[in-house]
Amino acid sequence: MNISGVLVHAYPEHVDSVGQSLAELEGVEVHGNSNDGKIVVTVEQNNANHMSDILNNMQTIPGVLSASMVYHQFEE
Repeated sequence: MNISGVLVHAYPEHVDSVGQSLAELEGVEVHGNSNDGKIVVTVEQNNANHMSDILNNMQTIPGVLSASMVYHQFEE
C-alpha cells in the first residue's frame, strides 16, 4: 500500500470545484483547503504506478496550478 500526502495549489476562485474533482479520483481523500487555493489531500494506492498516474491526473484538473507530493510511505 502506497500512502502519499499531496499539496494541490489551485486558483482561489476554483478551489471548491477542484476539491470536488479531486474527491472523485480513486483513492483520494480531501482533508481541507485554504482561501488562497491550497488543498491538502492523501492518496492511497496499491500500485506505485497508479500513484504517479493519480498525481498526473490531478495536474490536469481545470483550475489546478500544481500538485506536489510532500509525503510518501510504503506499507506491505
